[in-house]
Amino acid sequence: MALKIGSLFSGIGGLELVLERAGVGSTVWQCEIDPYARAVLAKHWPDAIRFDDITKMHDVPPVDLICGGFPCQDISNAGKRVGIEGARSGLFFELMRVVRLVRPRFVVLENVAALLGRGMGDVLGEL
Repeated sequence: MALKIGSLFSGIGGLELVLERAGVGSTVWQCEIDPYARAVLAKHWPDAIRFDDITKMHDVPPVDLICGGFPCQDISNAGKRVGIEGARSGLFFELMRVVRLVRPRFVVLENVAALLGRGMGDVLGEL
């Protein structure tokens, strides 16, 4: 059974590309704030709906799976190390708002290893 996929913090579409090539399903919508990355997404997924700001996503079409690699700048050892409550990495909570809004069957997330010590409890608690 092919799943409908929604992608948050899409970048240039790495997660949805892997999911599609693995035969999981097809991408219905994507959200990416960077204009250049959105142009790349538009080239490879011309029929997908694109959102440009996760904080303004409200009328979101239903999907079976939401994937996303939320910002790691506040979590990473190479970053500020303030954890998931930081301004950028804290966008994880917007991701969860969209998950609650859409209520998909599956959620696939990716982030850096330092998340284990700087926010994994919050991630698991929210899920």
